[in-house]
Amino acid sequence: MQVHYVVTSIHFNAPEMSTPYWKKVFFICSCREKKHGYGLAPFRGRYYIPRMMQFCVLGSGSGGNATIVRAGETVLLVDAGFSAARLRDKMKSAGVEPDELDAILLTHEHADHMKGVHQFTRKHAVRVYATRHTAMCVQEKAPEAPWAYFEKGQSFRIGDIVITPFPTYHDAVDPVGFKFETERSSLGFISDTGQAPGCIAEYLAMVDSLVVESNYDPDMLAATPRRPWPLKQRIASAHGHLSNEQACDLLRRIAHGALKNVVLAHLSAESNSPALAESLMRDTLHDMGLASTSLFCASQDSCLPWIRVC
Repeated sequence: MQVHYVVTSIHFNAPEMSTPYWKKVFFICSCREKKHGYGLAPFRGRYYIPRMMQFCVLGSGSGGNATIVRAGETVLLVDAGFSAARLRDKMKSAGVEPDELDAILLTHEHADHMKGVHQFTRKHAVRVYATRHTAMCVQEKAPEAPWAYFEKGQSFRIGDIVITPFPTYHDAVDPVGFKFETERSSLGFISDTGQAPGCIAEYLAMVDSLVVESNYDPDMLAATPRRPWPLKQRIASAHGHLSNEQACDLLRRIAHGALKNVVLAHLSAESNSPALAESLMRDTLHDMGLASTSLFCASQDSCLPWIRVC
C-alpha cells in the first residue's frame, strides 16, 4: 500500500523542545490512506507535536510519597501517600489542579504510598491503577475508588504515556516500579526495594531520567537509637530498602551517555543525610563519565521543581 504525504514544516518557539528537529510541527496537507507514518498525525488537518515528558516529586520519604508525571495533556500521579488535603496543596503548588489527573498509579499498599487514595477519589473522579493483589489490600480502605488492574511486565497506555510496571523486592504483597515512555523520552521510577537485580536493570536500561531510592547509610542505620533492631534488619534485608551504595551500584549498571537526570528518593530522616547520599551518587556519576548529569535529592516536605525527562 502506497501512502503519499505533502508535509509543511513549521518552526515555532517551544521552550520545552530542545532541538530544532523537535521544534517542528508536521502539518499533513493530504494523504491517500488514513494511516500513520513516521510519527506523523493522520491526514485530517491535524498536526503532530512530539510529547515532552516532565515530572515533579511532590514529596518522598517514610512520611509520604507522591510524584506527578506529565506528557502533553496526560497527567499521572504516582503514589498518593499524603492526606488528600496535603496532596491537593502539593499539586497546586506544582501548578496542577486535582481534576487534571488522568490516573493514580500505586507501587504498593503501604500507607506512605496510598494514604490519600480514599478521600482523594471520593472528591475527584480519578481511576486508580495497581496490581490486582495490591488493589485488594487498598480496596479495604478505599472501597469507593474506581480501579483498574495491570500485570507486571505488561505495558499499557494512558493518554500520551506508555507505562511498564516491573517487579520490585519489598515486604509488600505485590510491589512494582515503573518505566514511563513517550515517543521521545523515558523515565525510570523505582522506590521501596531491598535489591535491584539484573531483571530490574534491564527494565531501566537506557532511560533518559531515573528516580531511584537511596534510603539509608549502613553505618548510620546501625548507629541510630531511634530504630529497634528488628526494624533495622527489615530495612537492610533483601525485601527492605536500597542503601546509598546499592543505588549507586544500580546506576553503574544502567548508566549511559544520554542519562540526563537522577533523583534520589525515599531518604531516611534518621539513617541517611542528603549530603551523604548526593556525595556518593555524584562520585559515581563522575566515575562513569556523567559529570553533566543533573542530580536532585527529593525531600519529605517540599516539592522538587519540574524536571524535563530529556
